[in-house]
Amino acid sequence: MALEAPQISAEARLVYRSAAQRGSDAEVSALVAAVTDWGRVLLLAEREVATSALWRMLKPPTATAVPDGVPTVVADHLRRSAMVSDFRMQMLAQRLQSTVATFRAAGVPVLLLKGAAVGAVVDPTFRTRPMTDLDVLISRDDIARARAALLSCGWAETSDTVLLELLQDHHHLPPFVDAQNPGTRLELHIAALPLDHRFALDDAELWRSSFAAGEPFLGARVPSPELFVLHACIHFGWAHTMAFGAWRTFRAISAYLDGAPIDWDRFVALAERTRAASVCHWTLRLGAHLAGLPVPARVLDRLEPPVLDELHAALERHFIVGIAPGEGVACPSVWLTHRLWRLAIRPGWSGLGADLRWDPEQRWDRARGIASTETRAQRLERHLSSLSDWQQFLMRTILRRS
Repeated sequence: MALEAPQISAEARLVYRSAAQRGSDAEVSALVAAVTDWGRVLLLAEREVATSALWRMLKPPTATAVPDGVPTVVADHLRRSAMVSDFRMQMLAQRLQSTVATFRAAGVPVLLLKGAAVGAVVDPTFRTRPMTDLDVLISRDDIARARAALLSCGWAETSDTVLLELLQDHHHLPPFVDAQNPGTRLELHIAALPLDHRFALDDAELWRSSFAAGEPFLGARVPSPELFVLHACIHFGWAHTMAFGAWRTFRAISAYLDGAPIDWDRFVALAERTRAASVCHWTLRLGAHLAGLPVPARVLDRLEPPVLDELHAALERHFIVGIAPGEGVACPSVWLTHRLWRLAIRPGWSGLGADLRWDPEQRWDRARGIASTETRAQRLERHLSSLSDWQQFLMRTILRRS
């Protein structure tokens, strides 16, 4: 049975509603009027790369006008940030168009993933779903030809020694960078998911169900809407443990379905067959409540793992605090955060098995020089000295009591 939507601040609702762009003018105006902390709105929007979408949702009557109820300084910031984002996205779109043409000339089949797929299906300017890099999938057999094609059209292999070491035997090669456009990266995937995933999904199914992209991405393919949403849910709900990338996930799903309508019954059957029901439930549930994704209640009900209603609501509040800082008190423990994620996705019920992928050795953090060096005794001492944080987390986030 579908649960009541959680209480969410006006600031978070305003930012996350821009992901689906489905609120009426009256609804948006009501949210604007309810905002009391515009600094937090800007913080959340910048964190989620959502400033351009938020600015368009506010619908200023002219390019230089200030939307009703929005402070002038905030409007000026959003306007400038949106202009920079839109310009960068158009440059990124042109870069992918030329890259796809190079792949086509080299005879390398490519399937666009994530934001790149959204751009090919919905908006070739890429302004609809901002992104920081490009993701394309190739066959493992085409690695050499694909690398040569990228190098021939101006991409260069990263010189970051940390990434070169960490991404050995990974599901995508170390990123390619564009020297003429600093910060632009392309990830060449040889698999859509990390190689140690437990889902009953292989790349052959992605390719079989894909369809050809149109101009200006001729030669590339894009996922079916059902596989696109499934991949987005797995990426956010499992690979990112519902900890970050929420707005971009919700925006990608909403925009893609505007251009390629989904068969929800087929999607549910696919999620169940591939052992992804619980990660799909949580991703779509959070998207429906935060962003207004138009997910039918029957879909959420069929995908819902067996969790008590009260616990389900507490888990949702916990995830929302992680997604939108300031909505409550964050969990004080990394270990407990992981246990709550496992409790939500119910790996045994989903068919994923009990021994799920986790990084107890903090391989990535060690490589970046930010891994914890605490002993167990030091960790215990720290938690004992911050009992008030535990109390606040329990009362305000889990139990929702002031």
